[in-house]
Amino acid sequence: MTVTDEAARPVAEPRTDQTESDQPPIDQELLDEAQRQLNGVTPNEAINAALELLCQTKRAQRRQAMEELQRMSAEGMFDYSKLPPKKVSE
Repeated sequence: MTVTDEAARPVAEPRTDQTESDQPPIDQELLDEAQRQLNGVTPNEAINAALELLCQTKRAQRRQAMEELQRMSAEGMFDYSKLPPKKVSE
């Protein structure tokens, strides 16, 4: 899977293989602050919004890194002649 594929991957389905006792406790102060900043949404909505923001931020960082690598490659900043020849699959 490429970085682009990962960045474009759809949102994952919720996991159902863990019980509540397997989970660390949620930081109530952070949850309260998130709910205040999101104008009093429910705890689940606040958690989902935070997770969505985290995923969007990480995807944007990966996309930006890929674009930077592509720019660097286009500008000739990598010496591909040092790489071994690519094997052709049959």
